[in-house]
Amino acid sequence: MSALISSVADTQQCWLYRRDRETRRITIGQPNHLFYRLTTWEIAVTPAELRDLALAHGRAKKRNNAVAAVFSGVIPAVTLALYASPTWQRVVLGILIGLVWGNAFEYSYHRWLLHWPHSSLGKGHLAHHSTVGFAEEAEHVTLGDSPRSVVALFVINGIPLIVVDLALHSGISSGVFLGWAAYLICMEEIHWRVHLDPNLPSLLRFAQSYHLAHHDIPDARYNVFFPVFDIVLGTAGRAKLRVRS
Repeated sequence: MSALISSVADTQQCWLYRRDRETRRITIGQPNHLFYRLTTWEIAVTPAELRDLALAHGRAKKRNNAVAAVFSGVIPAVTLALYASPTWQRVVLGILIGLVWGNAFEYSYHRWLLHWPHSSLGKGHLAHHSTVGFAEEAEHVTLGDSPRSVVALFVINGIPLIVVDLALHSGISSGVFLGWAAYLICMEEIHWRVHLDPNLPSLLRFAQSYHLAHHDIPDARYNVFFPVFDIVLGTAGRAKLRVRS
């Protein structure tokens, strides 16, 4: 299913599950006359069924994004390592740079692209903010909407990295690709758990409190779990921390 868009149909709290990429709120039916006009694009489901469908689709997107990140990081890393034969120290340095770069890119992408009003990315991210706590929340938790988006992120960041690395013969690009892949996979997994894991490990309680504060006040706390660039750029302290009940 390409999207999950729900609306309460009547007082009995049945929901509309709609295969449609366009966000539309629809009210159908009358009390005691559920869904008297169904089309081939619509099926009536309960909130619990909708939650299960959203979880299944969200998990599939998260898994596919992780696979795309592994391939997008490992394949260039191995190729560049075979070409440049970097020392292990250079690889480790590259991994550290990749983790910091990933944190910076996450911040920039979240703040200036996902929160860009009226853009396609902004509209997609708005669905994430507007469905927190609802049955279809899991559908919109992944920050990358498809493996193609994940690959595109590696291409956009990777081309200038490779050009500079080859020009300077620094030998760090292999490690940087590995750092990016590790950061993206961890960030997606932690973001998922912060929103949807009822048995969140104590280690992630701060991340949950920190990130849900962003949902209360969306103009602050753009890093999901490790607020390096929130601190650097002064956006770490403008929201009140809370823990999801």
